Amino acid sequence: MSMFLHRSSQTKVLRQRAASRCKYCGTPVDWFQKYDGMRIPLTNEFPARRIPPRIRWHVDHGIAYPGADSSDYCRIVHNAICPAVEHPDLPPAIQELVRILAVRMRTAIEKGEFTPFEEPALAEEVACPDPENVQPVRHVVAYGGILRIGPCSIDEIQCIAEVGKNQRRCKNPVCDLSEGRWERVGINEEEAKGRLGQMVLNLTGGSIWVWQLNNYNIALRWWAQLCHGHLNSTRPDLVENEFVPFHPLRHDAYVLTERPSGYDADADGSVVIHEGPPARTTCATPSCRNSSVLAHGDDWVCWQCEKLQRRRRTVHRRWVELPDTP
Repeated sequence: MSMFLHRSSQTKVLRQRAASRCKYCGTPVDWFQKYDGMRIPLTNEFPARRIPPRIRWHVDHGIAYPGADSSDYCRIVHNAICPAVEHPDLPPAIQELVRILAVRMRTAIEKGEFTPFEEPALAEEVACPDPENVQPVRHVVAYGGILRIGPCSIDEIQCIAEVGKNQRRCKNPVCDLSEGRWERVGINEEEAKGRLGQMVLNLTGGSIWVWQLNNYNIALRWWAQLCHGHLNSTRPDLVENEFVPFHPLRHDAYVLTERPSGYDADADGSVVIHEGPPARTTCATPSCRNSSVLAHGDDWVCWQCEKLQRRRRTVHRRWVELPDTP
């Protein structure tokens, strides 16, 4: 059975795909698209009079907004009441709700109906990083003071729309070099606290290079991670949005202290106007159709294939270095 969204709908999240459970506590949640294009897990509706205003959310035409609407009910972000996380500053009414969810979680664990997700240990990797596991370049895209970091460089960001009857991902890039330019923006010092934050500020001088978009409508398309052809599509996205909010401490390995070279812009920041669409470089992997708007060599591979090759080399090296069994 195929499901399609109505053309007047403001969201692209199908309710059938949006219902899931928290991987840490097992509580049912509903995923909604936020007002800024990101997605957020919300609980069922509760009486608004018992919920503090600072944690109230409401849904309008499928889009989640902070605060309550004119109705007597509101929703809560699941992260604020997840029993797997400590919440010392919640009011008594909300603490009682967290206690009930904690009892349900423990009961499900004891019955063997639920196993909490555990983050893998990264102590050894942080202490002794493997050069083969270093992530590829990730660029920061900005507009109006909002900074989001993509999964790769801007020229390799791929549209997440669904195409065809076989549910394939669109191969078109999101990047349009005429829609932005490289600029230096300041780092939020409130987010760069502590010793690591001071190291980041000293390394960058308090500012980094980002891809600055030209206007709000362009930013909406980039935040949605859609190409020009799927901007107004009513079909749902095939995969989750790969843009995440930029944080100078979590993403310190990807900050740019120098302007990236090879992009179609003059030194003064003005964009070169073309007579036609630029030629794209196709990935050298035979089974891959990803491409880049930049000019690369014939042996160029996209960031996804490069990551796969690094993983294969790591596995091969482990097998080669495996000691002989007696």
